[in-house]
Amino acid sequence: MTENAARLFTALAQAADGAFVIDENQTILFWNRAAQDILGFTADEIVGRKCWDILEGRDELSRLVCHYRCRIVLATLIGNGVANYDVRAHTKSGELRWINVSILPFPTANGAAPLIVHLFRDVTEKKHSEALIRQILDAAEQLRRHSAPFPAPSSRADQVRLTQREREILGLLAQGLSTRDIARSLSISQATARNHIQNILHKLRVNNRLQAVTYALEQGLISKG
Repeated sequence: MTENAARLFTALAQAADGAFVIDENQTILFWNRAAQDILGFTADEIVGRKCWDILEGRDELSRLVCHYRCRIVLATLIGNGVANYDVRAHTKSGELRWINVSILPFPTANGAAPLIVHLFRDVTEKKHSEALIRQILDAAEQLRRHSAPFPAPSSRADQVRLTQREREILGLLAQGLSTRDIARSLSISQATARNHIQNILHKLRVNNRLQAVTYALEQGLISKG
């Protein structure tokens, strides 16, 4: 191991993100503790093996991303690497977990092929939330197409008046959070969260949370982003 590589490994050992390093043949040379915490494999189990054999990463369409001579590694070796990407990887226990991977080359001495550093973090919850939001928006669109329209306000004085807290909770409902998760996020009791939600339904004159989110999106009370 060169002195530069040793310094790199020492720095990556302290990283909060998962990190591993491969050579041009996709052999794993280094695996940090954060990577173990995310995917379950220890360095002793990983170092010396091929990255694609461990991760078996796939994209949102279940297409294989991690494989022998994958395009991302090849592009990085010639200086055209991908900044970051999401893959669904296997953990040691067999669980599938979404990770966001950033990849960069690390130069070596004497003009040899660079080492390839992978930094990654667990984005499983984010992916699940995004999927839930898409489902809510799709369901809202179906309701809009097949249901009578919500009553439009006749003037600015008739606009729904939600408190700041109610708008905050409405935004969390749009993210697919449960009453318990909303209470935890805002450091309030579940009973208080339920009361706020009931007040929102009453003010919007709707019957359930999905209708509340649909109405709020249509009226611009919350952002689709």
